[in-house]
Amino acid sequence: MSSSIWVFPGQGSQQKGMGAALFARFPEQVKQADAVLGYSIRELCLEDPQGMLGETAFTQPALFVVSALGVLAAREDGAAAPDCYAGHSLGEFAALFAAGAFDFATGVALVKERGRLMSTVSRGAMAAVVGMSQARVAEVLAASGLTGIDIANINTAQQIVISGLSDDIAACEARFTAAGARFVKLNVSAAFHSRYMRDIGQQFARFAQQFTFNPLQARVISNYTAVDYPPTDYLDLLTQQISQPVRWFESLSRLLAQGDVAQREIGPGQVLTNLFSKIQAQPMTLSATPQSEADPQARVVFMYGGQGSQYHGMGAELYQRNSAFRKQMDQCHALYQQLTGNSLLGPLYDETRRHLPLTDIVLSNAALLSVGVSLTQMLGAQGIVPSAVVGYSLGECITAVVAGVLTLEDAMKLVVTQGRLLSEKKAGGGMMSVLAPVAHFHAQTQLYQHTELASINFPNNFVVSGALENLTALKEQLSRQEIISMVLPVEHPFHSSGIAPIEHDFRALVDTLPKRPATIPVYSAMSGSAVTQWDNEYFWRVLREKVDFYGLMQKLEDNNDTFFVDLSPTGTLSTFLKYGFSTMTQQGTAINQFGRNVESVSHLQEKIKKFVDYTVMEGA
Repeated sequence: MSSSIWVFPGQGSQQKGMGAALFARFPEQVKQADAVLGYSIRELCLEDPQGMLGETAFTQPALFVVSALGVLAAREDGAAAPDCYAGHSLGEFAALFAAGAFDFATGVALVKERGRLMSTVSRGAMAAVVGMSQARVAEVLAASGLTGIDIANINTAQQIVISGLSDDIAACEARFTAAGARFVKLNVSAAFHSRYMRDIGQQFARFAQQFTFNPLQARVISNYTAVDYPPTDYLDLLTQQISQPVRWFESLSRLLAQGDVAQREIGPGQVLTNLFSKIQAQPMTLSATPQSEADPQARVVFMYGGQGSQYHGMGAELYQRNSAFRKQMDQCHALYQQLTGNSLLGPLYDETRRHLPLTDIVLSNAALLSVGVSLTQMLGAQGIVPSAVVGYSLGECITAVVAGVLTLEDAMKLVVTQGRLLSEKKAGGGMMSVLAPVAHFHAQTQLYQHTELASINFPNNFVVSGALENLTALKEQLSRQEIISMVLPVEHPFHSSGIAPIEHDFRALVDTLPKRPATIPVYSAMSGSAVTQWDNEYFWRVLREKVDFYGLMQKLEDNNDTFFVDLSPTGTLSTFLKYGFSTMTQQGTAINQFGRNVESVSHLQEKIKKFVDYTVMEGA
């Protein structure tokens, strides 16, 4: 299947004289830009009398204006609309404008503020590493001990851009050249698309909330996820890309995997045209390339939850009465004991702790993994196997085991070590569930200023992370507004900047673990799409970035021939579906914290059997 795409370049493509044929052609838009910017955009682009075109605060609006006018010109000239749009970094704003996300003046205002905010960050630098793969770049960085450098752009198989503090970027040059790469310092003064831009992203998000973002009228591929933007509620993707890598290589490779691609670059220069030639010659090997976000072949989908759903005694009745569950739990116990020297089953099934919170992060991580894979094994023994899996937070590690990406031994090592790192680095804090629309979080910025949005579960429920004292204060203020909230049994601020201290060690650990291609589709509640790259970037984002379970399930909602099985210990994910999707009635849970697990599993098996029998007959 062939497709077409219009692409828009980012910062670095600007040049004096750009847009010369456009300004006279679109005087009304030029007038709007001048009014928003407070200076002549035509003079800046064509004459640059003060030499400001290369300054971030001026570069970004200038590039947007030229690219946006290029879209209008192409349409006026009769060009056929492409199948999709994409922009590299700043260029994503032009892609969204082309897809109808906002009007011209709004786009100028957005990039003006983005450029202003990003120009306030100093002491940063970026460099292109040419002739070296992303995995090899990560290895060199890990060996260097320079923990403050991030991968910023993955442009092609052999062109990776790194970002960090100026001294660190300078210090790593010799290591890359010694390893055989070409090292090209970029003409920027800030560490774009790195951890150093997270605060800028948050400031931009607050600014952008005053504008109206329209439903998209065409496909736009996200830098942040390398898959399509959702049609609505996409502001978070636009703000996240400020501090996250540009996954250009993967984005274009995904299109190429579906057939021939006709690309048209709109804007100054030929940077993206040259990158496309390289990607065509050596596209990314994708471990899974779904035909759509909702795999039409998926019949039974297993879902796995994460921290906050654990409790003492989870699965205890099944351990006593189901041999397949018990055998798998015993294997997990042995792996845990080898790694820690401690018992997994002893404290987990200690009746004296039955009503105490299970907050030991090492134990709870291991227990959640163990119960998830043991429930999967138990259902498998009854002939019930998943066609696809969905992971939520820690549950994404379980999906990696179920899909054959990680061995159980390596997954146990990963979750145990993650827990140890959090304890040793003292990434203390917590998480709190709030029963209110996420719009409340965005609207009440002062109220939530000391917390970060950690997850969106359904339209009237989200979770925030932060320091315990801030969560306690927030809970009191929410109570005054008669908003229900609940502090979760978690002693670390997952999905927030609070876990940043473990990033380097965690990424290094992931790099040591062998990964295999997934045997079934795996859907991530973090990215809202199928997982295709099982590298340290993916696993770190699962831990650090916001979970949007509701967003993912919106994409899977139309799967009428799919039964969703919640294998979290509390049936929490199934509850989210009930409150968020009234039409998704084909679902069930295996166990919960109220007991009678054998009975609930038997009921689940009956529901699945009836569903499968019915859909087979209906399709006959």
